Amino acid sequence: MNYFNRRNFLKSSALFAGATLITPNLISCQNPNSKLNIAVIGVGGRGRANYNPVLETENIVAMCDVDDIRAKDGYEKIQSLFPDVKKFTDFRVMFDKMHKEIDAVIISTPDHTHFAPAMIAMELGKHVYMEKPLAHNVWECRTLKKAAKYYNIVSQMGNQGHTTNGVRQIKEWYEAGVLGEVKEVHAWIGTFDFRPGHYWSLPESFPPPKHENPHHLNWDLWLGPAKKTRL
Repeated sequence: MNYFNRRNFLKSSALFAGATLITPNLISCQNPNSKLNIAVIGVGGRGRANYNPVLETENIVAMCDVDDIRAKDGYEKIQSLFPDVKKFTDFRVMFDKMHKEIDAVIISTPDHTHFAPAMIAMELGKHVYMEKPLAHNVWECRTLKKAAKYYNIVSQMGNQGHTTNGVRQIKEWYEAGVLGEVKEVHAWIGTFDFRPGHYWSLPESFPPPKHENPHHLNWDLWLGPAKKTRL
């Protein structure tokens, strides 16, 4: 199967809220006593939080990541529990070789590469859990919504904080007219924690100094559909 080359991702073409994925009794075609065969795309970072809840209940048959160092602990943990799991760097190759063995996928890649693996999975009839935000732009979000319905798959985005009681209560107040006519909304987040090894490291200068691509990261696959740019 030849789904996409990297520069044609966009031209060619989410189940726990706060945890993760699909359980067998949610899938009508699945025997309630059987286990799902799951592929994990994005093993390091946020991926750990998303696949941990299914380690004891389902089978992980494939794992895919573009960074061998960031994914190292995850690779070792998954392989210790599922010795026959297959390891990939390119999710397109994973789907080519294993689509008949996969029931569902957990997608925890960077935001700009959510759409492509999700779309391939749906086209193959695989159920999908995907980290927030759903996709890179409105068109991708709408297309994924249509695809989930068209291919009749179970999907879920990891809404996490947006499924809490406070958010639901504000929505109910608004719909009941308690807040009156809303003309302006203010949203914010706490101060960023800039420190080495955390989410962001504050550069000493801007633009930051140029760095060579790490040997353990497949930069081309990390970019996915994004354009190569130079500062």
